[in-house]
Amino acid sequence: MARRYDRDESIRLLLEASAEEFARHGVGGARVDRIADRAEVNKASIYSYIGNKDDLFEATLQSKLGELAKTVAIQSDDLAAYAGDLFDFLTADPSVAWLFEQEGLHYGADDVPALEERSDYFQSRVAAVRAALGDDSDRDAEAIFFSIISMAYWFVAAPQLVRMVFGDVSDDEAKRRYRAHVVATAKAMVAR
Repeated sequence: MARRYDRDESIRLLLEASAEEFARHGVGGARVDRIADRAEVNKASIYSYIGNKDDLFEATLQSKLGELAKTVAIQSDDLAAYAGDLFDFLTADPSVAWLFEQEGLHYGADDVPALEERSDYFQSRVAAVRAALGDDSDRDAEAIFFSIISMAYWFVAAPQLVRMVFGDVSDDEAKRRYRAHVVATAKAMVAR
């Protein structure tokens, strides 16, 4: 059955399909024809609606980060909940972590698209950590926030390492145990 023409729906389908393609193959290894086939959208639509492959990668990552921002709120009075929610989000949709990896490999630290806007987003999260620590704290809010991200991220980014460290326990058991640790550690990092 032929799909009705719907620009917004086509873009949504392209971003969904490209998330998996870029997460698995990186910017260099991703193929626009595979993305178009998976999305069931004409390949020319990618160039018309979004642009070249780098533009598509940037749009895909921005879309996933938008989902993260909408889904995982950070409150200075409950950073442990944020850590747990972040862990849940990343384990439910590992493509976000994998896209970050691919971005780092492709762009390095200096040529990151939308660096200023994205930095502002992360700095607002650092501000929530700083508020949780209190005005008189000499603890490093940036390092604490980065540690919370890292704890949630590595479980997804290196599943083979999870298997090596946790051994023969079930995936669900390793996930449950590590999530509890992430939450408890985040709570301890900001305890006054």
